[in-house]
Amino acid sequence: MLGQSGNENVRLEQASFWGEAPKRRGGGRFDERARSNLFLAVVPEQAAAHQACEIGHRLGREHRLSHTPRPLELLHVTLNPIGSYMTLSEADVFTVSDAMASVRAAPFEASFDRAASFSHGDRKLLVLGSAVRSEELMDLHVQLAKEMWGAGMTFTYNPRFMPHMTLSYGETAMPETMLAEPVRWMVREVVLIHSLVGEGRYEYLGRWPLSDDLERRAVG
Repeated sequence: MLGQSGNENVRLEQASFWGEAPKRRGGGRFDERARSNLFLAVVPEQAAAHQACEIGHRLGREHRLSHTPRPLELLHVTLNPIGSYMTLSEADVFTVSDAMASVRAAPFEASFDRAASFSHGDRKLLVLGSAVRSEELMDLHVQLAKEMWGAGMTFTYNPRFMPHMTLSYGETAMPETMLAEPVRWMVREVVLIHSLVGEGRYEYLGRWPLSDDLERRAVG
């Protein structure tokens, strides 16, 4: 077992998100010079994405944040990074796609009830999160880590994984703030995202509907 999920009370702080350094095995392709990144994630439904963007803009004004908002179409919750590349490896994409066929999870509701900022390198991130870790998102994180391990891919697992959605990057911070209304949506699929560094756009290379049925197929 790599680990088990738990509905833990964890404060929305930098240590809560990153905790110990995630364990990695495999290609060692994480490189700051890379032209693209590959990762598995869930993305908010359109209404939730619009709500999240509005929250980011409002908090930016209220706290006078010097931040650049993320475009609505780039909002996501990362589950597991796969690697970074100078040239994307089609073999890795196929390997991830094959491994995803064994992941089992029923659709569930994601909910983020607060916003906070923390440091990431020399930048401040404004994120949405929750004081209570999502058991379902943690289960997916663990399952995906197991599947990547079994497929010989980069193995990324953090026992203190704290799901969050980044709204903006900047130079200033703000205190943790409870939201008047949580950002909620039904998570119905996991997506494989190819992020093109410096271009501000994503390519969706695979979509896997959540289901207890092992015979479902990837689409897209």
